[in-house]
Amino acid sequence: MKGWLASLNRNRALKLLSLLLALALWFAVGREERTETSLHMAVEFVNLPAKMVVTGEVPTELEVQIIGPRSQVNRLSQTRQIYPIDLDGLKSGQHTFYPGPHSFSFPQGVVVNRIQPAAITINLSTSFTATLFIKPAVVGSPPEGYELKGVKTRPEQVTVSGPQEELTDLKFIPTYPIEVRHLTEMTVLPTDLDFKNLHLTLKNQVPILAELDIQPKMLTRTIPGVTVYPEPTPVNLKPDQVTVTVQGPWPLVKRLKVEDLKATVDTSILGRGRSRLSVSLSLPQGVTLLRVQPDRVTCLSGKSP
Repeated sequence: MKGWLASLNRNRALKLLSLLLALALWFAVGREERTETSLHMAVEFVNLPAKMVVTGEVPTELEVQIIGPRSQVNRLSQTRQIYPIDLDGLKSGQHTFYPGPHSFSFPQGVVVNRIQPAAITINLSTSFTATLFIKPAVVGSPPEGYELKGVKTRPEQVTVSGPQEELTDLKFIPTYPIEVRHLTEMTVLPTDLDFKNLHLTLKNQVPILAELDIQPKMLTRTIPGVTVYPEPTPVNLKPDQVTVTVQGPWPLVKRLKVEDLKATVDTSILGRGRSRLSVSLSLPQGVTLLRVQPDRVTCLSGKSP
């Protein structure tokens, strides 16, 4: 008893100062202006039983209206608030939780005025796994002159877990829309799986890539008025122009001009009189000759045999 009394006499000045500060803080908080706000608290499930999954339309957050001292309310508003729901020991089936005013560990002086929603109902289902193909969801078409020759994903399949009733008839999982309207070459794009309203999760988190095989279409084009040049000996040709039909990648053939095509005949060996010479074409790389009209031209030579 004497020891306890003696401890009270030690550092009496500091103890008195601490008491005064505590009283001042209590009076300050008690007299502080009170305010009201709504907190949006994220709903998180903890201790989910093994091989179980949460289904149903579960709210992602609670709206909790509180009233309290302005400083404390502002502090709560500026930090992320979580409302955990403990699922430990629950069996499969429907379960309802009723968050009440005493479900939150707010500072003293903060009072809960309203909670929305007033109840949270979930379904617990047994979790199964399945390996499913990924189906790329392509949107739009490539620009003019190009086409989508093929599309595949890496990986082609994924293993997911979820409720048996959702996995029973599921054959594939689509990706989110993949836009191709501005692509003109082979392209690899990152994408993701669109689980829509299904309660599925990937067993292994892996990046999903879409390989898009974009290639030029093949274009066939007929170009008239291509001049025929005699080489190496200049002679008069009749006709001196031909019409050329070519085929090749759309962008390349579309841009072709008459000047890009060179038609020639070999005049290195000519006899006297009239000759029929075959027309040869020099074409840009990647362009194929389909037809020359006429494919032979006539020349008159004054050479002696």
